[in-house]
Amino acid sequence: MMIAKLGGHFGVAVSGLITFVLVVLAVIVANNLTGFNVFSFSFWVVIPAGAVLTGVAAASGYYFGSLFFHTRPTWFLLVQILIVTAAAQLVIYYGEYRSLVLDDGTMASDAIGFWDYLDTYLRSMHLKAGHGGHTDSGEVGDFGYWLAVIDFIGFILGGFFVFFMLQTYPTCWKCSRYLRKITKTGQMFPDHGQFAKYYDTLFQHPVDSRPFADLMKGNPKVRKPALGTVLVGSDLLGCEHCKTQLLAQKVQILGKKGWKDIAKLTRNVRLPDGVDLRQVVTPG
Repeated sequence: MMIAKLGGHFGVAVSGLITFVLVVLAVIVANNLTGFNVFSFSFWVVIPAGAVLTGVAAASGYYFGSLFFHTRPTWFLLVQILIVTAAAQLVIYYGEYRSLVLDDGTMASDAIGFWDYLDTYLRSMHLKAGHGGHTDSGEVGDFGYWLAVIDFIGFILGGFFVFFMLQTYPTCWKCSRYLRKITKTGQMFPDHGQFAKYYDTLFQHPVDSRPFADLMKGNPKVRKPALGTVLVGSDLLGCEHCKTQLLAQKVQILGKKGWKDIAKLTRNVRLPDGVDLRQVVTPG
C-alpha cells in the first residue's frame, strides 16, 4: 500500500514536470516565431490573464496526474505546484535569452549576461492598448519590473487554481479515489415553470424508480433556445473500485450574454449502494 502511494506521488511529480517543460518550450517557441510573449497578455495592465493561463497550463500535469493516479492533493503537492509556477516565468525569460539571436547573427548569451539582458528586457517593454494593440506607450522603464511582478502573481494564482480544482473534484466517500465520469446528458426547458417542476420533484422519487427514470430521460422540445431557456447538465460519476455512483447536476440559464451558471442550483447527489444509473443517464 505504501509503495503504491509513493508510486502515485512520483507519477504525479513526473506528470507535472513534463507539462512544465512542454509549456515553457511552447511559450519560448511562440515568442521566437511571433515576437509575442503569451504570458504578458493582460487586461487593463493589472489583470495578468496570460500569466494565469500559462501558470494553469504549466501546473496542469499535476492535475491530470493526480486524477490518473488517484492521489489526493496535499500541502506537499501545493508546494510542488507553486515552485513550478513560480519558476516558469524565470525559466521562460532564460530560454528566450539563450535562444535570442541578435541582428548581426551573434547569440545574445555570448554578448551579454542573463541578468543584464533581463534588466534591459524589462525596462524596454512596451504597453500596447486599443483594438489590435495600435496604441503604444513606448518603453516603460522601471515600471517593467512591476509588470513582471504582476505576471509573477498571475503564475502563482494559476497554480492555486489548479490545486483548488483538485481539492473540489468529487471523490468516492468510501475509498477517497477520484470519481470517473461514466456518462452525461443534457435537458433543456423553455421556461422556469417546467424547469422548477422537474428540478423540485426529481429526487422526491427513488432513484431506481420508473418516475425518476422518466424525468431524467424527458427532454421538452426546444427548437431554438430563447432568453430564459434553462439547461440542466447531468454527469454520472462513479468509482471503479467501490462501484459507488454520484449524480452531479449543473444548471445554466440563457441570458443576453450567453449561458450563465446558476451556482446555487448545482447539486451532487450520492446514489444508494447497488444503484446503477448508466441506463438512465444517457445522452439525449
